[in-house]
Amino acid sequence: MRRILGVDLKDKTLSASIIDSGFRVVKDVKTLDVALPDEKEEKDRVIVETFRQIKKEYSPDRVTVGVPLRLFSFKLLDMPLMNRADLRNALRFELEKYLPLPVDEYIFDFILVAKEKGRLKAVVFSLKKDIINSILKYMKEAGLNISSIRCSAIGALCGFLDIAGERKIDGIFVNMTDNSYEVAVIKDSMPVIFRNFNKEIDLSGELEKLLASYPGNVYLTGKTELSLNEKLNIRKFHISVSNTQALSGIKKNRLDMNFLPLDYIEKGKDYYPYILGGFAAAAVVVFLLTGLIAYYKDRATLKSIESRISSIKNKASGVIENQKKLDSIKNEKKVLLDFQAKSNFAIRAFSGLSRVIPKDAWLINIAIDDKGKIEMEGFAKKTSELVMAIEKSDAFKNVSFSSPIITKDGEERFAIKLEAESF
Repeated sequence: MRRILGVDLKDKTLSASIIDSGFRVVKDVKTLDVALPDEKEEKDRVIVETFRQIKKEYSPDRVTVGVPLRLFSFKLLDMPLMNRADLRNALRFELEKYLPLPVDEYIFDFILVAKEKGRLKAVVFSLKKDIINSILKYMKEAGLNISSIRCSAIGALCGFLDIAGERKIDGIFVNMTDNSYEVAVIKDSMPVIFRNFNKEIDLSGELEKLLASYPGNVYLTGKTELSLNEKLNIRKFHISVSNTQALSGIKKNRLDMNFLPLDYIEKGKDYYPYILGGFAAAAVVVFLLTGLIAYYKDRATLKSIESRISSIKNKASGVIENQKKLDSIKNEKKVLLDFQAKSNFAIRAFSGLSRVIPKDAWLINIAIDDKGKIEMEGFAKKTSELVMAIEKSDAFKNVSFSSPIITKDGEERFAIKLEAESF
């Protein structure tokens, strides 16, 4: 039985739930709330001491930490239809236009919310690495093994979808935290828009604006003394976000996102090499047995064949000499073809680019040297689609930006460098 710690790390409170998970059994062990001071150093000390006490008393095997929505950058992006791995690479380029810092300063993950007409829509969340490093430091100082870092609002939303009892949900979900309202617009039971509002705003007014575009019910969770407009069709739920974080360690969900660096993600034991080794050993045994049986049968046949080969070699000596001359001519021809290939390398590289560059992109400058290095500038509707098209070609590699993307009048000006690999 595994013991899992789920944490909801809010601004003023640390909420924790400890569960035991076994075969078809989930048992709640402990739930606690710890008030956090405002001063950062004192807050860090309280967080670490709380984790150490939990480690001492309950010894959890793994930890899932949720952080508030306000710490994330999030964006709904429309992208070409592609597999998940290619989409992750494309989003790395696309996010450069929306994040205030370079994309390498973040860890991002995404939820696919719709696919239609050769396009897909993804809600992309990005979390700064310095926030992630602070959480990893807490875990290290407390001696705990962290398995995931998640968004608390997504955890609350997953808990709501599990208990809502509705097959198709449209409307607004609101999770109330210490000092903000975490809002998700839901369409066909999938979140399509996220908002984070301070407690000082008029929540009723904001909800009415969203409901005008996305009609439905309002689903509310979290502690609040707020009185909302009675015209809103509100349903209230009690959800423990720290408990949903703990359950996410054993129950997979289509809204799952993990912002833990890859080096910290626990990799399941791979039994495939052992199975492959077993088959290989069995194949060797069968091969040896088959070879032993066939050896004596083939031995006599081999002697007969060798005598025939010797006779044929004597008759074919003239043919062998002619073949040697032919091979020499072929080698000379290959040298000439290689020289010819190098002489028009730039022309063929430019021809290769013209085949892969999308129709809505054009170049204003290009430079190609004899080593295959290319630098080009131009305009495109979406530079990310241009980059993906070049990367999918076998003729080019090492595609990167030599300067930031500039957007003006619906067009993106780009400067890209790459290398020609083969033609």
